[in-house]
Amino acid sequence: MLGKVLWGRKKKSISNERSLNDMLQASHLSNEEKFNNILKFSRQILNNKSISRTKEHPIFDYIRILGRGIQSDFIRYLLYYDCEGGAHGVPRLDWDSIAFDGTTNFIAENEELIRFYNLKKEVYCNKKINLSKDLILPWPWNRARLVNTITKIGKGRAWGNWKQDDNNHYIEVWLPMGIAWVNGGNHSIAVGIIQGGELTPEYYYDISEMYKHIRCDGKNFIRTKTNWLIKDEIIAPVTNVEFAAIFEIGRLLVERGISFADCN
Repeated sequence: MLGKVLWGRKKKSISNERSLNDMLQASHLSNEEKFNNILKFSRQILNNKSISRTKEHPIFDYIRILGRGIQSDFIRYLLYYDCEGGAHGVPRLDWDSIAFDGTTNFIAENEELIRFYNLKKEVYCNKKINLSKDLILPWPWNRARLVNTITKIGKGRAWGNWKQDDNNHYIEVWLPMGIAWVNGGNHSIAVGIIQGGELTPEYYYDISEMYKHIRCDGKNFIRTKTNWLIKDEIIAPVTNVEFAAIFEIGRLLVERGISFADCN
């Protein structure tokens, strides 16, 4: 009898755990439903008339909330693997891994071929990235290196307080959303997110031109029609709903003339 009671409690515990996970992940909703709900929330923020003239529009806090899950997943995944060599085969965190292949080409209205990465335009901006606040996306890939940086960076530790390393830290920021991609220094930047610090990005890029050629409906990224030769066609399915929503929030920001670069 006791065994049946304990087994019943265990089953109930497992069921409760699954129910909580399902609730937190909104598993009963489709990707399109989640996507549309996220965008509806963003429009409510953007259309709120009570927003005063603050230094930073609150939409950027919302973008940070959406990006925290991606950021956390890629920082902590190494903790799950006990790999002697220190490395594990998770892809780098970049556009290609959470959106679609960056070698995808597009056609302009004049029928010229445009490479995806040529749709981003370098702009001048001297704004620094606040590691513990802004949406910066490192992808630490080596377990031993992550252990090393966690144990050596910090007040009273071997390497002292976190600081930018101009020879190792390479960051590019996409506007208007303020997504900071990490092209070097992933392990120490991951620690900097926890401890706090500031970075001066190497490049800032405006991606407004992308919205003439790409749209997302929550299910797929779609190449949009730009002339009579080109029809709307699916580029790739959405693999991360939050990031897909961040991309489309960028379109709303372009329409309203709002940019992370203007928040000082």
